[in-house]
Amino acid sequence: MKRPAVLITLVLLIVAAPASAYQESSSVTLEINPNAELLGVVYYLAFGNDTFVVDRGDYIREVEAYFGEYRNSKVVSIIQDYFSNARSISERDYYLMMLEYYLLLCSEPPELKPLTDLDYPWFEEVFLPALRSFAEDTNFMEFYRSHQNYYEEDLSIYRRALSLLPPDDFMAEQAGVSNVRYVFLHPYLVAVHGHSFSPELNGITYWGAGGMIPLVRRIPQRTFWSYKTARDTMFGLPLNRDVINSSYLDELIYLGFIYHELGHDATMPALNTNLRDYEYLQDAIEEDMPYLARYDMHFWNPAGMIYEGFADAWEDYALSHVDGNYSLLAMYMQKAWGEFWMESLLYSLQDCALGVSAGSYPNLTACVPEALESLKKLASPENVSIVYENEVPVTPLRAFDRAAQTGRVIIVYGTQNPDKSGVEYDKATAEMIAENLRKFYSQWPGHVEVLVKADREVTKEDLKENLVLIGGPVANALVKSFEGQFPFKFVQVTGDWKLAYACDISNNCTTYRPVFFTITNESVKRSTYLLTDNASVILTVRNPFNPENYVTWIAGENRELTRLYTNPTYYLSSYEVYDGKEIQIGFYVQPLSS
Repeated sequence: MKRPAVLITLVLLIVAAPASAYQESSSVTLEINPNAELLGVVYYLAFGNDTFVVDRGDYIREVEAYFGEYRNSKVVSIIQDYFSNARSISERDYYLMMLEYYLLLCSEPPELKPLTDLDYPWFEEVFLPALRSFAEDTNFMEFYRSHQNYYEEDLSIYRRALSLLPPDDFMAEQAGVSNVRYVFLHPYLVAVHGHSFSPELNGITYWGAGGMIPLVRRIPQRTFWSYKTARDTMFGLPLNRDVINSSYLDELIYLGFIYHELGHDATMPALNTNLRDYEYLQDAIEEDMPYLARYDMHFWNPAGMIYEGFADAWEDYALSHVDGNYSLLAMYMQKAWGEFWMESLLYSLQDCALGVSAGSYPNLTACVPEALESLKKLASPENVSIVYENEVPVTPLRAFDRAAQTGRVIIVYGTQNPDKSGVEYDKATAEMIAENLRKFYSQWPGHVEVLVKADREVTKEDLKENLVLIGGPVANALVKSFEGQFPFKFVQVTGDWKLAYACDISNNCTTYRPVFFTITNESVKRSTYLLTDNASVILTVRNPFNPENYVTWIAGENRELTRLYTNPTYYLSSYEVYDGKEIQIGFYVQPLSS
């Protein structure tokens, strides 16, 4: 089997939308795509309810009832063999995306006729004939058409999102794009990595997106609906339930996905020429977070994150026309992924869009070289590390990447609480976190020792390591000793413990100057932290005993709330506070040089 070349920029091709597609307008098409859903059904038959399969309740049971007897079909064994070459979940993610890529270049089932030159013999000569037979034998399209009501929940969110900022109008006005049709084709049963495309077929140019909303690592979901569809397609770890019920946030998440992919379409032509002189920008991320660069496919190309940076900046610019606070939140989370140039690049593309509107540029693509050049003004090869440290916030993501490099992380639970019956509970929480961290480090080539210790067992040398502290200061003696280093603390209010912001004007705290965001069911606000009930917190700071390492603190107002963050590996903010109703997020930098 010929393995397709790694296409890190994720710029894919697409054919004209199938006749069953939902027409948003004459130039915008949206649907749960039958080709993608056919792939999902076969994948489910091959691997069961694995990391990539979305738990769709009754729908998945109906898939099993309708297609289960075809589990021994030839195409199922072919797809099992295809994925046997994927050595990690990240590679599996890529392999799945590439299958959808080629399927979206075909007509609807059961014909599945390639509508362009695929140049992939295995797909055309082996996989596609077997898939055609499966689609015919099962009468797949009857199942697909009779289950449109299931797809409506996702489609209604997608439609509302597109109505907030219609892509045909916005891209024409802000990016100078004309004579383009927009097509958004998505799976339902299986989570396929999102991707963009921009072919010209029969004189018509198509731009749009396939796959799903980006999954956990780069844009962690924070709503009940997106939690249901989200998957950790890098490690297969469970997700924490720090989510709220917000259809508005659902729409913003999807809209960001769409404009990220359209950002690829608008900027790729100018970026494809030569990015060799800009690879040092990505090198700065890889120097700080080499494990991230190993498991995230966007780093598998020496300039992959430059492509991503331009798409992210266009996403942020587009979102600023709908919700400026959410646009800023997205930008800071991108910085936390290492994209230290995001603020500068956002302003550059904003100037480009203004130039397009004023007639200074024919389109956004024409302005990309100037925006690219602005990155050299932000950081040179000589000072890039300093700029990086002053722009990228301290986060759990950086802390756990650092522990991969040092080969050791210590999880510390408390033994000091007068209620001794809870010590074993706290220890079990620490063990849960340790188990997730051991799985997290499974793709790192070296050994990472994940230790669990009681607070009374920690030595002076241990204090210099990367630490995860579990519980509040009453239970955990180390938390009490580190308390002055954290921007939060627990205080007693009428006999109950409450989480309070520790760095305010009254105590003249200058260590942290965080950028605050509060996410509610209705809005994203720029607001400072407010005292709240039933709070859980996860935060990271540099280790005062060894500033190259980090201390991550996980705690709740009680032991049960502390367990909210048993998988701390995917957080892209310096801290998060969750109380069941709101999510409060903050970002701060702690340059190593300081």
